[in-house]
Amino acid sequence: MKQIAFIDEVSIKVKAGRGGDGKMGFHKEKYIERGGPSGGNGGNGGSIFFIATNNENTLLNYKGKSIYKGNDGLAGGLKNMTGATGDDIYLKVPVGTEVYENDIKVADLQYDGQIWLASQGGKGGRGNKSFKSAKNTTPKLFEYGENPEWKELKLSLKVLADVGLLGFPNAGKSTLINSITNAKSKVSDYAFTTLTPKLGVVNRYDKTFVITDLPGLIEGASDGKGMGIKFLKHLSRVRIIIHLIDSSLDDFEIKYKQLRNELDKFSDFLSDKKEIIVFSKSDLIKENKKNNIIKTFPNKELYFISSINKDGINKLLDKVFLELDKIYKLEKESYEDLMKNDDDYVEINLTDESDPLIIEKQDNIWVISNRFTKFWGNRIPLTSRENTWRIISKLKSKGIIDQLLKAGMKKNDIISIKDTYFVIKYDFM
Repeated sequence: MKQIAFIDEVSIKVKAGRGGDGKMGFHKEKYIERGGPSGGNGGNGGSIFFIATNNENTLLNYKGKSIYKGNDGLAGGLKNMTGATGDDIYLKVPVGTEVYENDIKVADLQYDGQIWLASQGGKGGRGNKSFKSAKNTTPKLFEYGENPEWKELKLSLKVLADVGLLGFPNAGKSTLINSITNAKSKVSDYAFTTLTPKLGVVNRYDKTFVITDLPGLIEGASDGKGMGIKFLKHLSRVRIIIHLIDSSLDDFEIKYKQLRNELDKFSDFLSDKKEIIVFSKSDLIKENKKNNIIKTFPNKELYFISSINKDGINKLLDKVFLELDKIYKLEKESYEDLMKNDDDYVEINLTDESDPLIIEKQDNIWVISNRFTKFWGNRIPLTSRENTWRIISKLKSKGIIDQLLKAGMKKNDIISIKDTYFVIKYDFM
C-alpha cells in the first residue's frame, strides 16, 4: 500500500472574492417619463474559510497548490436587481493546524468542525438606487465592489493527542501503539522507522484517549539534528509523555538522561509535562536486570511491559487513564475559574432597547449583531479552544444562545457575528 507523505508546513496565498459593482441606471418604461433610479447593488464576494477535520492528517493537499481565490459577487442590474453573492470556499485542514500571518499566529484549529474565516468576501458596491434622497431624486452615483487584498499565510500542523510516545529509535514505540490501538505503524530494526506521526485511539472501560507514535528522537534534536524540532513541536500538544526505554540495553540510564536533556533544552513547558517511564521488551530481561533498573531510578514509578505477550499493558493503561482524569479535572477547574474572574471591560445590557439583537438566518448560518456581540467578536481572537469557550460563555450569559435556539438553531449550525471575524460551528449543546 502506498504511504501518504506527511507534510506539516506549507505557505499559501488566499484572497476572498471581489464584491460586485453597483449599477447606475434609470427606470425606463413605455409611457412613463423621468423614471427614477433603478440601479441595483452588487453582490458580496465569497469568503474563504478553513475548516478543521479529523479526516485529514497531513497538509499534503496544499503542497502542489498555493493560491486560492474566492468567487466574485456579480454586478447589480437594472430594476433594482441585486447581484448574486459569490459562493464561499471551505479549505479543509487537519485538526491541530495553526495559521500564521506575518509570523503572528492568527488561528489555532483544535477540534473537528472548527471554522476560521481566513479572508472576508468583499462588499458589493451600491447602485444609484441606494443614493436616492429627498434632495437628490435622480442620483448618478454608484460604487465599485470592494476588492480584498491577498494574504500570505503559513499553515503549521501540530499533531493533537492526549499521549505522546517518546523514545529512541527501536525502543518499541510502534509495537506498543500497534498492540493497544488499531493503528498500523511500520516495525523494523532500522533507525528512524517512524518518519511520520501516527495516531491511534485506545478504548478501555468505555473511555478513550488518543496516542501518537512520533518520529524517533536522537541526542541533539533540540539543536535541529535528526528530525529535530520538527518532532519536538508535535510533543508540545500532548498532555502526557510516555518515555519508552528498551530494557535490554545496558546504557538505559544514559539513554533516559539524553532524551530528558533534549526536552529540557527545547522548552520548560514541554519538560514539565507529566511523564510515565516505561521499560519495553521486558520479556527479554531477567529478574536481576529488572531489579538493577529499579535501583537506578529510586524515586520514579516504573512500568515494565512486553508488547509481544501483553505483559504489563493493562497496568500501564490504567495509570494513563488515572493521570488523564486528573489533568481533565484541572483543565475544567482552570476554565471555570477563568470564566468566573473574566471581568467585562464594557458593560452592555442586551435588553437595552437602543441595542437590540438582530438575527439573520442564511441557510445554516446565523448572523447576529448588536454592540455587545460586535465588541467581543472583535476583541476575543479565536486562536485557542479557551477563547472559543470564552466567547460562547459570553453569548450564553446574555441569553443570546437561548434566543438563537428559540429561533431554530441546531447543533452544528454556524454562528457568525456581523462585521467581525467570529465564525464557529455551534457544538456546545
